[in-house]
Amino acid sequence: MTGAQPTVVALAAHTRNVPMATRSALDAALGQLDLPLVLVRTCHRIDAFAAPNPPDIAAAVAALAAVAPDGARLLVAEDAIRHAIAVASGRDSVVPGEDQILHQVRVALDDARAAGRLSPVLERLFASALRAGRRSRSWLPGRPRSLADEALDAIRDASGRDLQGQDVLVVGAGAIGTLAARAARHAGANVVVANRTPERAAALAGSVDGGVAPLDPGVDIAAPDIVVVAIHGRWSVADATAAHLVRSGTWVADLSVPPAVDPALAVDLGDRYVDADRLAATAGARAGDAAWARRVDRLVDETTAEMVDWLTRSSGRAAARALIERAERERRAELDLLYRRRPALDAADREAIEHMTRHLADRLLQAPLERLGRDAEGDAGRAVRDLFAL
Repeated sequence: MTGAQPTVVALAAHTRNVPMATRSALDAALGQLDLPLVLVRTCHRIDAFAAPNPPDIAAAVAALAAVAPDGARLLVAEDAIRHAIAVASGRDSVVPGEDQILHQVRVALDDARAAGRLSPVLERLFASALRAGRRSRSWLPGRPRSLADEALDAIRDASGRDLQGQDVLVVGAGAIGTLAARAARHAGANVVVANRTPERAAALAGSVDGGVAPLDPGVDIAAPDIVVVAIHGRWSVADATAAHLVRSGTWVADLSVPPAVDPALAVDLGDRYVDADRLAATAGARAGDAAWARRVDRLVDETTAEMVDWLTRSSGRAAARALIERAERERRAELDLLYRRRPALDAADREAIEHMTRHLADRLLQAPLERLGRDAEGDAGRAVRDLFAL
C-alpha cells in the first residue's frame, strides 16, 4: 500500500519496551494531538491508530513520530493493520488470549465514535479485528486467563506457598478487581473485598462467597497473605497499616495503572511487591499454548490479508468514482461553454448533444473502469490518480 490510498498508521508502546511512567506521559501527549485517533489503553500498552487519507499520511506519521518515546514502534500500512488484529486477538497480550483486551478495544472504539474520530477504514479494521478476537478465544484449551491469574501464580511461585486457604484482600471492585477475586476464589483462597463504594464490594464479595473489608484494613485483624490492588488513584492506608503489612509478610500485587500503592510501602515490601510491568516480565517467561499461538498467527495473517484486499479495492472504487466525477465536470464545463457560444440551439439539439457527449464519455471510461474493478494490487488506481491528478 502507498500514499495513493487511505492507509493505517499506528504508534505502539508496550511494557516490553516502554516503562509505565513513559506510557502515561505518552497518553497525555497523544491527547494533545490534532489528529483523529483510536486509543487502546491497557495495563501494559497504549496504542494509537489513525487512518489518514493520502494528502494527510505524511503529516499523521510525523505527528505520531514527534511524540513517540524510545522503544515505541511506529507502524504504517500492513504492519499497522496486522498489529491491530494481533492486539484484539490476544496474541500480543502479556497474558495470551486474555479477555479484557476485547472490552478495552470496544471502549476505545466507542470513545472514538462518540468524539467523531472513527473513520470508515478504522471502523472496518476493528470490526475485523474483534471478529478475529472472538474466534481466537473460542480456540483456547481452557478458561481465559487474566493478569490477576498471573499475579497470583507469580506470588505462589515466589513464596513457595499454595494459594489454597490463603487470605486474599482484593482492593477494587471494577473489571480487574472482579477478575482478581474470581481468580483467587478459583485457586481456593479466602477472598475479602474492599472498595470505595461498599455496595459494590458487597456485591463482588457475595459472588465469590467472600467477605467485605474497609479500604484501610487497619491493624486490629490479621494481615492478609496477599493483597491485590486494582483501583484508580492512590490506595491510602495509615502508616500503622503499612507497617503491619510489611511485618506480617504480606505480598502485594498492584495491578493499577498508574500504580496505586504508595511508593514508600512498595520499597518497604521489597520483593513482596509486584506491579503490572514486573508481572509482564514474569508472564512473558511462562510458556503459552503453542498450538493455540500457531492457529492465531494464521488467523492474524488471513485477517490482515482480507483487510489489505478490502482497502486496496476500496481505493480502486474511490479512484473510479473520482474519475467519473472528473469526466462529468469536464463534460459539463464544455457543454456550458458551447451553449453560451450557441444560444440559439433548440431543446432537441441540446438533448442530442447531451446524449452524444454522455455516450462518448461512457465509452472512453469503460476500459479504465473495468481495469479499476480488477485492480487487486492498486497499480491501476495509482496510475489513474497520477494521470488525471485525482
